[in-house]
Amino acid sequence: MSGEMPDRALTAALADAAAIRGTIERKATHNQNVIGLHLTVVAAVAGFILAEKADLRLLLILPLVSAALGLNVVSQYRDIRIAGDYIEQVLRPAIAQYTGNGTLFGWEAFYWKRKHDGHLAQATAMGLIFPGVSTLALAITLPAVRTLADRLAWVVGAGMLVLLLASWTNRLSEMARARRVRLLRRRMPPAADTREAEPAAG
Repeated sequence: MSGEMPDRALTAALADAAAIRGTIERKATHNQNVIGLHLTVVAAVAGFILAEKADLRLLLILPLVSAALGLNVVSQYRDIRIAGDYIEQVLRPAIAQYTGNGTLFGWEAFYWKRKHDGHLAQATAMGLIFPGVSTLALAITLPAVRTLADRLAWVVGAGMLVLLLASWTNRLSEMARARRVRLLRRRMPPAADTREAEPAAG
């Protein structure tokens, strides 16, 4: 009976890891779709203004769209990071304990060790796409702002841009801190080696 408990715990941990990785995949796909939608909306609005010679103030739609979609992407990125940290910091040690093999479920550590600044560069690029569109739209429409409603729409768009910039800045700061932690851990001796050495010393 006692031998069944580790097997059940291992099965539960593996199922948990599979479910979390499925969630990570869904959120990554969601982000790709949101980015595609954002670029489509930007192209549609800009194309309509150029083709129909429409009022430039229509561009004031873009800061609202960019902020809504950009904040959604930031939220999904944060969820992905938390899920990955849970697999690496909670499930991986548990599975290593149940199996006696510390190399299992090492994908996250292996990936981050070789990814270097890839995710940071990707987050920076996405940050430039969303706030960049908003900034450009606000700059182009500023000379066309005339009425009180125009000014209100412009100020709201600027406020959404500030909110978006703050969110992306926080995201980049989190990634920079996480990278520093990974670098520090990489310089430390592996915990598994320490655990294996202790019984030998006794």
